[in-house]
Amino acid sequence: METLRNFIKFLEESLEEVKSKNLYRERLVIPDDFINFSSNDYLGLKDNQKTKEKLKENLEKLSLGSGASVLVSGYTQIQKDLEEFIANFKQTQSCIVVGSGYMANVGLIQAIVKEEDVIFSDELNHASIIDGIRLSKAKKVIYKHLDLNDLEEKIKKTSTRGIKYIITDGVFSMEGDIAPLDKLVEIVDKYDAVLIVDDAHGTGITGEGRGTLFHFSIKPKENIIQMGTLSKAVGSYGAFICGCNTLIDYLVNKMRSVIFTTGLSPIQNFISLENFKLLAEEDFRRFDVLKKAQYLYEKLNENGIDINFHNTPILSYVVKSEEKAIKIRNYLMENKIFVQAIRPPTVPQGTSRLRITLTYNNKYEDIDKLLSLIKNL
Repeated sequence: METLRNFIKFLEESLEEVKSKNLYRERLVIPDDFINFSSNDYLGLKDNQKTKEKLKENLEKLSLGSGASVLVSGYTQIQKDLEEFIANFKQTQSCIVVGSGYMANVGLIQAIVKEEDVIFSDELNHASIIDGIRLSKAKKVIYKHLDLNDLEEKIKKTSTRGIKYIITDGVFSMEGDIAPLDKLVEIVDKYDAVLIVDDAHGTGITGEGRGTLFHFSIKPKENIIQMGTLSKAVGSYGAFICGCNTLIDYLVNKMRSVIFTTGLSPIQNFISLENFKLLAEEDFRRFDVLKKAQYLYEKLNENGIDINFHNTPILSYVVKSEEKAIKIRNYLMENKIFVQAIRPPTVPQGTSRLRITLTYNNKYEDIDKLLSLIKNL
């Protein structure tokens, strides 16, 4: 019983410390009548009627679950079709679909990176990248956010018997800024390295929807690996890794988050494929959401509100203090608007913020209401 008391005491004291720092988190159910400015459903596809109707028509032919890992008996024709569609869309040789973005990054890095390798990682990369690097046991070198001079200096000073990897978000999830992949590819080629791009927030938004590589008119090649999710602009669930045939064959055989987990359900993959087709066909969704993001930024700027904007649907309103971020979130919720307060460790200390994300489904009157409330602050 003493062990149990100590365990519960540890949990309670840890939670009290979190609360004292204004870092306590809760899962909030957002009422249906709230205006949501915290969704990653950038193109408004997660509730689209076209895919719902097609799902109804095909439901009897689709299993509710895959029943096994994709290496046992859980690999279905619909997943194969989805992978082929994504590979063609991303203009790569091959693609593998996995359970989530977190599983994709952790599994990919753990599979391909050896202990004698070195990974150069942007300091604001996603947590899944950080955890993947830890699992790989490779040498880790963090370079300053988007600072290519710092990256190159660190590459010059770092020797390795293995492979050099440079890994970066394409569009950074908390800032909305875009990695300079044109310059990064030059560095990758100069120092004989491999580039990994987490394009979770770029797919569907940048490069005419094809992603951040295409934003810079870069053609995919063997030393570039693209990862992306199906849960953001695609409006579904899951993730993908695109690259050359040899890479995908290797991941099928070595990636633990593929081998040792049940495959996504055929229903989920069907939704992903249909939504991805809409993403590719309906450019108006992307034009619309970027226009709305520009509108919000300009109106905030006109009212003297300093906000970060990088021509993506993510606008970062940094208020520094955790307490202030929570107060603003709660004030907006009182007025039926939801914008989540983002605090450490998701963002660096002293940079707590309201992360505003625009979607195709947000109306201009919704944006004007948000503007009016922020001005009142």
